[in-house]
Amino acid sequence: MSINQRRHIRFSLDIPAVIQFQSGVRQPTRLEQISIGGCFTGWEENIYVGDEFRIEIELPNKNFLPLWCKALYRFEHAGIGVKFLDVTRFEQELISKIIESKLDAEGVPLQIDPFTVPPTFVGDDPTPRITEIRRKRDLILERIMSAD
Repeated sequence: MSINQRRHIRFSLDIPAVIQFQSGVRQPTRLEQISIGGCFTGWEENIYVGDEFRIEIELPNKNFLPLWCKALYRFEHAGIGVKFLDVTRFEQELISKIIESKLDAEGVPLQIDPFTVPPTFVGDDPTPRITEIRRKRDLILERIMSAD
């Protein structure tokens, strides 16, 4: 998934969580990035793209928020990109509280609303940019420098 395809702002945080496989096996993990729509969790050898599983994220009161997830991408020995499935507005608000609490604990005030749609990058903007201006200048220079 490209950055421009994301619908929610991601926060780089270190959040304890537990992965629960369909077999019932539970395994602790850490979320390295999180948004109200998904997360990036530590490497898990037994999770592949398309797999669905449950992840439980630690709330500020030390309880856990259970969310059904789907693995969207996998970076070998780095981590798994996860989308939260059928996440409700209430669950998103709890995720927002997790983000706010973690940022506050790290001394970083929450300045961005987790519900805000992230901005896109220049690559998606069809208006001319510096590259178009440079191309025009190069054409002018080429005409000036060419022997007539």
